Amino acid sequence: MSTAADPVATQAALRAFFSQLAAGGVAHVAVSPGSRSTPLTIAADRTAGLDLSIHLDERAGAFFALGLARATRRPVALVCTSGTAAANYLPAVVEAFHSGVPLVVLSADRPPELQGRGAAQTIDQQHLYGTHVRRYVEAAVAGTEPPEAAAALAVSVLGTAVGPAPGPVHVNWPLREPLEPPDVDPAPLELLASPAPTTWPTPPSLPDTPRGVLVAGPMDLDAGGIAAVAELAARTGWPILADPASGLRRGPHVADTPVVACGEHLLPTPWADSHVPDVVVQLGAMPTSKAYRLWLERNRPATVITVDHLGRHPDAALAVTDRVDHEPGAWAASVEAPAHGTTDWTSAWTGAEEAAAGAVADFVATAPFDEPSVVEAIDALAGPLNLVVANSMPIRDLDAFLPASTRPLRVVANRGANGIDGQASTALGVAIGSPDPTVLLTGDLALLHDLSGLTAADRLGADLTVVVVDNDGGGIFTFLPIADSPTVDHRRLFHTPHGLDLAHVARLCDASYTRVTDRTSLDAALATTVGRAGLHLVHAPVDAATNVGLHRGAAAVVAAALCPEAGR
Repeated sequence: MSTAADPVATQAALRAFFSQLAAGGVAHVAVSPGSRSTPLTIAADRTAGLDLSIHLDERAGAFFALGLARATRRPVALVCTSGTAAANYLPAVVEAFHSGVPLVVLSADRPPELQGRGAAQTIDQQHLYGTHVRRYVEAAVAGTEPPEAAAALAVSVLGTAVGPAPGPVHVNWPLREPLEPPDVDPAPLELLASPAPTTWPTPPSLPDTPRGVLVAGPMDLDAGGIAAVAELAARTGWPILADPASGLRRGPHVADTPVVACGEHLLPTPWADSHVPDVVVQLGAMPTSKAYRLWLERNRPATVITVDHLGRHPDAALAVTDRVDHEPGAWAASVEAPAHGTTDWTSAWTGAEEAAAGAVADFVATAPFDEPSVVEAIDALAGPLNLVVANSMPIRDLDAFLPASTRPLRVVANRGANGIDGQASTALGVAIGSPDPTVLLTGDLALLHDLSGLTAADRLGADLTVVVVDNDGGGIFTFLPIADSPTVDHRRLFHTPHGLDLAHVARLCDASYTRVTDRTSLDAALATTVGRAGLHLVHAPVDAATNVGLHRGAAAVVAAALCPEAGR
């Protein structure tokens, strides 16, 4: 019995699948070329309404898709060949799962008769991503079922990807030879209706107390969600402790909303321990601030509610008393809450924020040039602007030194799994997907980790300014107690200096290059690169030990500003 594919039937099924994806909101397919995936690539390329980008490295391509999906707030599809190609998608799939980013991962595979027989480039791809996808489907061999079945599969998996708990879905698609497309186009298929948008149930009402706090962790709120949370804070009089990646630290709403940006410095103080709320409502992912977790552990508020639609409900302090499964923006728009308005409690928190922010600004203004100065320079840029910030030290620098402001700034950070991989590729996806200028703030190790992604900037036509704070290694490990151990070679085992001249990165990627050593040169570099065509590398050599001292110094001046008697 022949097992050869019917190319017409194969293309008819795959074209129906991609046409249905396009009808459901997918506009882009990130493709990493391969032989076994030929039918998928050709079908995607010939489907009206789909743009394709080509990626040499599957890991970089997947993070590009992640950034593009976050920038456009639309699902993005991925196509790769069989074998380890699909395995390279794993880091981005994990991040998408924990951040709630919709991706449709399409991996080509050998057909059943070639499985377990030593066929080239063949591994077990079933459930390849384990529990890190919202759904896994082992599709029928392409072309063995009618096109209507493929269209129905597209509706089903896309509905899961953009559903109440959005995230990645994986379709593993066996394909038989011949893989080349037929000379004739398949007949068009009548498309199926897309599922209705999710409607959320009415959430439990909030306790009637003026002493509440909203804690906004990293999340991808749209404009309506940001407005709903801000209005809730104004109505209740409960201040928002806003993570830089929450969408709530920056924007016009700050003018009328009690927003606290200095939590990392404010929460360790005796002032914060004397202002423990009756209710804490934690929205989205766990905030970047370690001080927030320690504050919860010390003070144990009576009620700590988490609101999250991805099933995370982070509770590192073991303090959560109630969990609400609800998208945070939709929850804020519908929850019944007390209307206390601005109270003495509100004014106490906003007054503390004003004092803390002033102390930090004065401290950074006279500090040596280092990572806080870089954050200050980026803060001074006129918006609207996308700031993609890498994990490790850059997000912590941003948390500690980026003030609240009415100036628009969209911060994008991969805080689902908090890895340093794929940062440049994520930024390229954001840059391609947004009409606004994009800046990547990254450390040197994160940049080197994704060099293959950065080399794609010119080929993809992305305009991106990369600001790299270079402490020649893993500066974040200098904050660890082990850094001061006399019996551990901390620099070799943890800081891991690379000793590379990052100017060579610019030459490799055909980027402009500027080395900056003070605020004046940094401001000039940003003024001539942000929003300009092409790839630009702004290189800021810094010192890890100096940055440790600046973080600790900022905490000290905030403590002195809020509790002056403690320093006497």
